[in-house]
Amino acid sequence: MRDAISMSIDYLKDKGKRDKKVLLVVTDGNDNGGNQTLQQLVRKARQAEVLVYCIGLLSEEEPREAKKAKRVLKALTEATGGLDYYPKDLAETDRITPEVASEIRNQYILGYNPTNEALDGTFRKITVAVNGLGHPTVRTRNGYYASAAAPPKSSLGPTSLLK
Repeated sequence: MRDAISMSIDYLKDKGKRDKKVLLVVTDGNDNGGNQTLQQLVRKARQAEVLVYCIGLLSEEEPREAKKAKRVLKALTEATGGLDYYPKDLAETDRITPEVASEIRNQYILGYNPTNEALDGTFRKITVAVNGLGHPTVRTRNGYYASAAAPPKSSLGPTSLLK
């Protein structure tokens, strides 16, 4: 699974025609002997600025395996600003997919200029907070890598504001 996600990120990075790159992963969560570690995959997704959404079909998995799969999928989605879903059955997936589509279409892009301008390749954690009517919640990727290969420093990439 991790190798397939990694190759999909490479494809989006190289061949994707839009600025916003989104990967929807539908999986049972099991990795069958891939070469990528979770840490490598999370780093790659962050650097590529790919928004990852996951639908984990885990209801028929052993509880221990399902818990392990959730940890992996949650790490990917939290690192990139996406969401993870765990339907109880396939029919519930019909409800989730329009929700994901709406989520992707209703996003804002925020930017800022960091005070530390060094392009030293380190991971920089970011936190976005919003005060407003209706107490909106914010979901964003949790940081970026400060490297010369990265997009301009004024771009954080996709950030979702949920009402």
